[in-house]
Amino acid sequence: MMMMMMMMNAMRNAWAAVRPTRAATWRIGLVLATALAVAACAGTGQRRGASRNPNLITNAEIQEARRSGVRDLYELVDRERPRWLQTRSQRSLALETLVAVYLNETRLGGVDILRGYPLDNVNTLRYLDAAQAMLLPGIGSAHVEGAIVITTAAGGGSGS
Repeated sequence: MMMMMMMMNAMRNAWAAVRPTRAATWRIGLVLATALAVAACAGTGQRRGASRNPNLITNAEIQEARRSGVRDLYELVDRERPRWLQTRSQRSLALETLVAVYLNETRLGGVDILRGYPLDNVNTLRYLDAAQAMLLPGIGSAHVEGAIVITTAAGGGSGS
């Protein structure tokens, strides 16, 4: 607000000293509009999770969720990365489009399997898009939107 007042005073003084041309008036207006837009967009704090990987839920995030009362993996994913649970549209009349869930490299089923699945021993959760998910074992001819891969502490894998 103080910055805006200073800019307005400076503009008033500049206008009093010289009468600008029409082109100069447009330029001054454009500079003012840009300055106001930048000032309006400037945030005062950091966004939560600004540097989070959108395709990975880390062990630290899982532990934080456990401390905040999250009961199962479905609730965790729904809170942290709800996009993972969504399918855009049906791709086939004969086959359901789904998000597959894997435990390490074993297919468990669809996202409903995450309901009631405890956070214990889960190291990370990783989301794979459709192209990556098609490379997982057990997909077959299913129409897969993506896959959520649960990596357990004992299971290892590429979840770090």
